[in-house]
Formats: sequence, structure tokens, C-alpha cells
Amino acid sequence: MVVEQGKPMLASDILNLTFFPIGTILQFSGGEYTRLTSARTEDDEVIWTLCNGTDVNGITVPNLVDKFLRGAASSGTAAGADSQSVTLTADNLPSHNHGVGSLAMSALSATELPVSGLSASGFSVSGQTISGLTIDNAGAHTHTVSGDAVEAGSHDHTFSNGSAASAGGHTHTVTAHDSNHSATPQYTDYSVSEYGEYHSATYTTSSGGAHTHTVSGTIANGGAHTHTISGSAVEGGSHSHTVNSSNATISGGSITGNITGGTVSGSIAASAITGSTGSVGSSAALTIDTLPSYYTVVYIMKVA
Repeated sequence: MVVEQGKPMLASDILNLTFFPIGTILQFSGGEYTRLTSARTEDDEVIWTLCNGTDVNGITVPNLVDKFLRGAASSGTAAGADSQSVTLTADNLPSHNHGVGSLAMSALSATELPVSGLSASGFSVSGQTISGLTIDNAGAHTHTVSGDAVEAGSHDHTFSNGSAASAGGHTHTVTAHDSNHSATPQYTDYSVSEYGEYHSATYTTSSGGAHTHTVSGTIANGGAHTHTISGSAVEGGSHSHTVNSSNATISGGSITGNITGGTVSGSIAASAITGSTGSVGSSAALTIDTLPSYYTVVYIMKVA
């Protein structure tokens, strides 16, 4: 229903806004729109209806519930959404850390990570058990020995098949004692003292020239004592004292201290590391609310 040209506008035309062309959309705040949607033409047709997607008087009414109006070159297009799902890539993530998770590394050898220039201080090693070490040959040499032999307690020393050192040409003085004897010695160099029935004579042997005396017997006990040893041990042939630890193991105990400076170089094979870092997220898509702040109104459309 529209006001025809050349005819007067009635009060009902103003109250029911019939002078708007069909297709006009108005927005209302409050309940006043219900009077318009209840108005009818002389032919009992609905003049204004809610924009809720129904068909009225053969006209398809757009559904504008929870929607904004947007200007365009033509009408009738519905698009957009209140929210959007966005999948983030690594470039969209802020800097962050991951926990160790189940990561594990197999044992490394010294050739895999060469270490040089380190300075160690304050180390304390206790309770270690070392086994499997061997000593390699280091060439001919001797070992100097100095110190005291372990005391063996009171004991004797036996001499056999040896010779006393030569003292050069010399004589030996012998004093003989005899009792109840008055015979005169048959030597020219002597002296005799008589004490009752007891006689004493001192003799001097002739020199036998430079000579030695064979010694055999037991040295008198000197009581508990030790023996001082000084000199060089007999060379044991070509050998060394390099420690070979290729088959050795160190177990137990504890090592404490600090290592500073130096460098560690080399690389670790990927196969030496197994497991994965701790998870810090999920595969859920990020949902972004694109709906701005709003105030609701009611849209009505003129259909007659």
C-alpha cells in the first residue's frame, strides 16, 4: 500500500508509514514496531513485517537477526561470521621453551666431543672403584730405592762361603792360659807370668803377607732392628708405566668440583638422541571472535 499521487495523505498513512516504498527497511528500538507489524491494508495485507527470513505477501524477507547492515553496490548478499577459526604456523608463535620430556642421550666417547683448555678446581673424588687398568712398556730404566727395610724383630744373620776383606800384611797376637803347667814356651818372643799353679803366655804370629780369611758362621743377634736400603734397583729391561684404560671401568663414589673455561667441539650423531620434548600445546584451531561491541535493534521491512 502506497499513497497514490494526487490523493490526500490520511492520518492512517502517517501512523502506519504507508508513504514508504515497498522494500524499505527501518530499525526500531523498543516495542513501538509491534504497532506497525500489526497494521493491515484495506485488503488485510501485512504492511510491515520483521526481517526474520520469512515470506510475506509473496516477498522473501531477509533474515537480519544478529546481523549488521553493510552498504554495497547491490542488495541481497549475506556473508561474514561472528567468529573465525585460524590455524597458526611456526612463524606466528611467540618465543617459548619446551620441557625435556622423554629426551635421552646415549653414552659419548672422547673422540665424539673433543675437549681442550678446560681449567678444573676444587675437585674431590671419593668412593671410586677402578678395575681393568694395565701398564704398558716405557723403555729401559732403573728405579732408585731409598728407605728402611721392614723391621723383622730380634733375629740373627748367617754368613757362609764368603771372605773377609784383605787387611794387607799383618800379624796376630795370641794369649794362651794354662793351669798347673811349668813348661817354658818354645818361642823367643814371649812372656810368662806365674800365679800359683796357673800360667799365662802371650805369643805373636809371623806375618803371612796380604791375605783374606774365609768367614762362615752366625752374626750375633743385634736385637730388634731395621736395615737401611739405598741405591738403584736392577734395570728390568725395556718397559713403561703408561696406564691403559681401554678396558678399565670406574664405578661408584662421587666427584664434586668446578670446570671453567676451555672449549668443547665436535658433533653428536642424531642416533645418539632419542625421545621428544615435552608438549606445550594441542592441535586445536584458534578461534577469534570478530564480533565488535554492539546494541541490538529490530529491523522491519515494508512489504505492502
